[in-house]
Amino acid sequence: MDAAKNQITPTIEEQIYSVNYNTGMNMLDCHAVMRIADREGCHELADYLSDRRNWPDYKHFILTGDKEGV
Repeated sequence: MDAAKNQITPTIEEQIYSVNYNTGMNMLDCHAVMRIADREGCHELADYLSDRRNWPDYKHFILTGDKEGV
């Protein structure tokens, strides 16, 4: 399996916090986060999550706060 192409940028990080703060949803549900991010105008986050290869790094960030990934 290929590694993720994208890194979590400061913009994506800010959008993650925004979605979490404004919705209080389960941030490990990538499909739901992607839909809400798109609806809320967080297009960089929605685009990042549209590539499933980014999901392990995204979930690692959610659980640990570490942007370096797995």
